[in-house]
Amino acid sequence: MIPLWLQAGFWGLVGGSALLIGAAIGYFFPIPKRAIAGIMAFGAGVLISALAFELMDEAYHRGKVL
Repeated sequence: MIPLWLQAGFWGLVGGSALLIGAAIGYFFPIPKRAIAGIMAFGAGVLISALAFELMDEAYHRGKVL
């Protein structure tokens, strides 16, 4: 059995490496500004959606209106 702290460190390294890989690709390969804008817009929409779902769940459980 692998210790929990080692598993957490591994998955943190995997998640953080995505940032480094993306930065390397953006540095070494020309990417159109339209593609960058589309990716950023998608990411912003995902973050706003996740926040809205989290807040609505908490508001539902606190209010019990519906």
